[in-house]
Amino acid sequence: MKTKTKPAATEIIAATLRDEILGGRLPAGQRLTEMELAQRFGASRAAVRPVIQQLAMQGLLVCKTNCGAAVAPEAPKAIRDLIVPIRRTIEAYALQLIFSELGPADFQRWEETLARMKAACERQDLHTVAECDLAFHRAILERASQGDLLVIWEALVGRLRSHFRRTQRQLTRLMDIYDEHRELLEAFRGSDEDAALRSLKAKIA
Repeated sequence: MKTKTKPAATEIIAATLRDEILGGRLPAGQRLTEMELAQRFGASRAAVRPVIQQLAMQGLLVCKTNCGAAVAPEAPKAIRDLIVPIRRTIEAYALQLIFSELGPADFQRWEETLARMKAACERQDLHTVAECDLAFHRAILERASQGDLLVIWEALVGRLRSHFRRTQRQLTRLMDIYDEHRELLEAFRGSDEDAALRSLKAKIA
């Protein structure tokens, strides 16, 4: 049996910061320095440096010479309107690649994400709901094993990050987000690929 490779420190730091930025825990304009991040994660500045560069390339951070990095501002509405259809196309394409191969391990991963999302909805934790929302969709891209596609997707959702929290605030019942993703998962479990694709596209708006 193949042993899973333990994630490198840089991967863990990058994933944590990415989730915090996309979920709104780190607001636009907040400064991040190598020293502060190294202390926080118990890592070396050498481990933190490529993380900052990576997140800057994804549009989540803005770097300035001798000033460290700061969380990047949101894209203007005109750009967001352009990005959403592209995101919809990318996720639908990824789902097409994997639909016939989905199995128990995939559904278990989504179930675990939905369990966290449901608990977050019940306690009105908007940040965690947003993180779970993104994790649910990211799983489609990661399962497709298309590295370039995942990089493009992360750059797109990075420019849409306030969209998730704005959508939440507009709902009269936060649990609707959980219900929508539960319906998506049931569609993924079904045998009708076209129906699953329609459901996915309808949820991305």
